[in-house]
Amino acid sequence: MKHVIFWILYWLLWVLLDVMRGIPFLNACSRYLGCFIEIPFYYLHMYYLWPKYIDTKRYGYYFLIFIPLLIFNAYLVLLAEYYIIYPILLEVPKLPEDFFSFTRVLGLTRAILLWFGPATAIKVFRDYYANKINLEKVEKEQKISELNFLKSQMNPHFLFNTLNNLYSLALKGSKRTPEALLQLSNLLSYMLYDGVEDKISLEKEIHHLNDYIELEKLRFGNRLKLQLELMGDFNEVMIPPLIIIPLAENAFKHCALNERGDVEIQISIAIQNNELQISTINPVKNKMEEGKKNGIGVQNLSKRLQIMYPKKHTFKLEEREKKFYADVCIQLS
Repeated sequence: MKHVIFWILYWLLWVLLDVMRGIPFLNACSRYLGCFIEIPFYYLHMYYLWPKYIDTKRYGYYFLIFIPLLIFNAYLVLLAEYYIIYPILLEVPKLPEDFFSFTRVLGLTRAILLWFGPATAIKVFRDYYANKINLEKVEKEQKISELNFLKSQMNPHFLFNTLNNLYSLALKGSKRTPEALLQLSNLLSYMLYDGVEDKISLEKEIHHLNDYIELEKLRFGNRLKLQLELMGDFNEVMIPPLIIIPLAENAFKHCALNERGDVEIQISIAIQNNELQISTINPVKNKMEEGKKNGIGVQNLSKRLQIMYPKKHTFKLEEREKKFYADVCIQLS
């Protein structure tokens, strides 16, 4: 039905253009009656020839079929004009002898191309826009699927490391094991319920960062020298969950490799110029196996940031002077 309405309105537009040029309305209507014969040619062209040959870049085959079809369509219009439109509707008793001349046919093919030019452009741009929307939708669904996978990968990895910490406490017979279990319960609740959200408050992420730090304090005891700096206004700042904790976890992982001595870790979280800035500094072991410097959590975080903040974040990992530096900067909308 939409197509029928479109062609009627489109036909009337051309008729009105002739009327504005001084041609009587009935004459203008009769003049464009032959255009209705051209409509099947349009559909054959746009729904068969175009997708089969132009979309697949087989231009030679396209013109080999299109040009004869166009000339054939022009002859059909001339036949309709010669036997119906001019003698019956316009009451023209005698038509010129060269009515079917090739020159007239070529002139009519040009008129047909002009007639279908705007309609073809509308169809091409409409298809282009629809394909673009569909492509963006597919890409978005792929990104969401990958992001969900990364989130699901994050939880067992995080749980594995935390259970190792609890195992160490249990082996030592620590009286603080129940307290550690409570901290773990809070973190698991966070991952199960908040970790699946698109955004959570920065204050909540920092609250659970403190839960994680308390777990690590149970493991390192007095050896842990932690400096946590919070700067800026965190009120109403929303971020994806599990952005900060993987960086802290990576810092503690490096420190766990040092069997003796103090464990010095610096964690800085700041909101500045509508940017979230996170940095961690921690010592590293003198010798570390190649390829094991960055764990699953950090690699996971890097991929998530690329999906969630393309071209709107920086993520730098650097080791110098026996210290490991991790810096994340995210442009907040």
